[in-house]
Amino acid sequence: MDFLLQQTVNGIVLGSVYALYATGFGLVMANLRIFHVAHAAVFTWGAIFAWQLTSRLGWSLLAALPVVAVLAGLLNVLAYFLLIRHVLHRRDREMAAFISSMGGLIVLVELAHHYLDGSVVRMNADAFANHSVTIGPVQTTTLHLTMTCSALVIVAATGWILSRTELGRQIRAVAYNRDTAAILGIDVDRISAGVFFASGAMAGVAAALVAMAFNVIDAELGSTYLVIALAAMVVGGFGSVGGILVGGLVIGIISTYTTGYLSSSYRDLVVFVLLLLFLAFRPEGLFRTRAELTRV
Repeated sequence: MDFLLQQTVNGIVLGSVYALYATGFGLVMANLRIFHVAHAAVFTWGAIFAWQLTSRLGWSLLAALPVVAVLAGLLNVLAYFLLIRHVLHRRDREMAAFISSMGGLIVLVELAHHYLDGSVVRMNADAFANHSVTIGPVQTTTLHLTMTCSALVIVAATGWILSRTELGRQIRAVAYNRDTAAILGIDVDRISAGVFFASGAMAGVAAALVAMAFNVIDAELGSTYLVIALAAMVVGGFGSVGGILVGGLVIGIISTYTTGYLSSSYRDLVVFVLLLLFLAFRPEGLFRTRAELTRV
């Protein structure tokens, strides 16, 4: 029982970071109805930015996180203007945007390979004062607590902004119908660029936390977690921030159970099977959005 409880806590830690990564990915999909796979490369560069600031410049992780968020956000905005914006007028914009984003992913990954010289780099261990924390039969660390709290606060704040603020209403209007939103006077380019910035910032923070926890950074880091982010979106429900959070936690717990009771080599297989089951039997996910309910 203690082992099960420990694995559950570990899964919640991982799942919260998965949810942060997936929420950023889902924001773009909900806003523009496109599959922005270059988001995975932004995640990779978020980890590289964190490595540069902590290992090269000697910053602490907490000091580096806001800068990483801004840099990753700006990189994603650049991706929007270079890869996505010019294809949005096409009839086949979803496929065109996917192909363009795939090209951006390849370019950014290749740049990461060259920048890292094809090697694996590691975060400075002194960047975060990590200590063990015992809560009853459960062992955790201050880093794990920071990961969980940071991810949950950011996801909760995102949900609040989308549902309770004027900016959130504009974002939802653009997501519902981009042309109608423009007629109503909403600057759709500004809104979409802002969504891409927030999406990239979330990816950067998630990447920095993952890089600190596992201390392995390479050019394929973002692609490694891409299927997990997709699974979290599918399980939780596209366009639902709360759903993606729950989906991320579910995926995180299942991943740690698989690693703990079977083998880490089965983790991606189990996650992929779960993804296929949801796509086949409940494609709307655990939580339907209001827009989905009106279409049913």
